[in-house]
Amino acid sequence: MARPPNLRQQRLAAEIKQYIADILREAADELPPLSEGLWDVTDVRLTPDLQQVRVYLLVSPQEKTDFIVRLLNQHQKVIRYRLAQRIRHLVKVMPTVQFFTDEVELRARRIEEVLRNLPPPAKEEGESTGLGEAP
Repeated sequence: MARPPNLRQQRLAAEIKQYIADILREAADELPPLSEGLWDVTDVRLTPDLQQVRVYLLVSPQEKTDFIVRLLNQHQKVIRYRLAQRIRHLVKVMPTVQFFTDEVELRARRIEEVLRNLPPPAKEEGESTGLGEAP
């Protein structure tokens, strides 16, 4: 069973999340596909030894998700360098950066869509509406 993140991990992850979002916004000029769709950094997780950063993204339109994640992983060295410039005073060793699709958010969207498309529940014969009926 995985240990829950400690306070240092949580604080550093929150800072890295903001820095990564800023770096990706700045990189949109250099990587035009980033500016074609909407994306959001939904979560950042650090390993307990602070050696790996896992960045979870939500991309819209959904068809571009795999492409954007692959593109960012191909350019992860540049992103890691830019991140290192911003957090070098917070860590001794710069962690590696990996990008992933946020599957949790995608599942939640699918569940919401299924629930919206469900037909309304059918009323049973003995069920009363409660409007103007006497007991």
